[in-house]
Amino acid sequence: MVGRRKRRRKIIVRKRTLPKVFTCPKCGARSVVVKIRTGPSGRVAHVMCGHCGLSADIPISPIHKEVDAYCKFADMVYAGEL
Repeated sequence: MVGRRKRRRKIIVRKRTLPKVFTCPKCGARSVVVKIRTGPSGRVAHVMCGHCGLSADIPISPIHKEVDAYCKFADMVYAGEL
């Protein structure tokens, strides 16, 4: 095998994605799901924990994602609003 060219290894770049399931700030279970609905009054995110049943409807702007709605939800729980 004299004189062969060495093959260059492919460099695989993994693209990270945003999470879809979050940790509940009240019970600590990893079971909080965010569903975004668009209606006549704007976009509303329904955030709900499948373990303890804690839920809230949070109005969000068009540029926000599920992560942003979860952060607002967690801030409301820590502030004692829920």
